[in-house]
Parts: sequence; structure tokens; C-alpha cells
Amino acid sequence: MENQNKHAMIALKALKRAAAKVAEHARRNNYKLPVWTNGKIEYRVPEITTEPNASPDP
Repeated sequence: MENQNKHAMIALKALKRAAAKVAEHARRNNYKLPVWTNGKIEYRVPEITTEPNASPDP
């Protein structure tokens, strides 16, 4: 069970890195990203955030 939790955390970190990379690419090229909100798709240009999304790795 502990091994599965470890792999789940590794996968979550990889997904967060991938999402950050996509958002950065969209910011640079002024692309809109589709976001599911209130039962419909809205397109948004990601904003630059200065606060960290995840806690630092130990």
C-alpha cells in the first residue's frame, strides 16, 4: 500500500509539472486554455502567479 501511495505522489508531481509547462507555453504565445466551469467550457489565458503551487520537496 505504501508503494502505491509513493507512485501516486510521483504521478501527481509529474502532472503538476506538465500543467505548469503547458500554462507557461500558453502565456508566452498568448494561447487560451480550455477550462471546464459550471457545466460549460470557457477559454482563459493563464495569468502569471508569484506564489508557489506546491510545498517544497523535503
